[in-house]
Amino acid sequence: MAVTTLTREECVDDEDYEQLTELGHEFRTIPAGVHEVHANLSIGNLGFEEYAAWAHDDPQGIYRPF
Repeated sequence: MAVTTLTREECVDDEDYEQLTELGHEFRTIPAGVHEVHANLSIGNLGFEEYAAWAHDDPQGIYRPF
């Protein structure tokens, strides 16, 4: 389970917060995906919302690395 720590105070406004958390504050991933998510979030290559969207697109709601 991946969970965002983003708070409203870290965003410019309510609209920004809603956009970044539109697909929720958490998503499931397989064990092989944990390292990829962590690494890309750490360097700012991809955002939490992008991974949440990929998980949302999966029929089972799970992020699976490519």
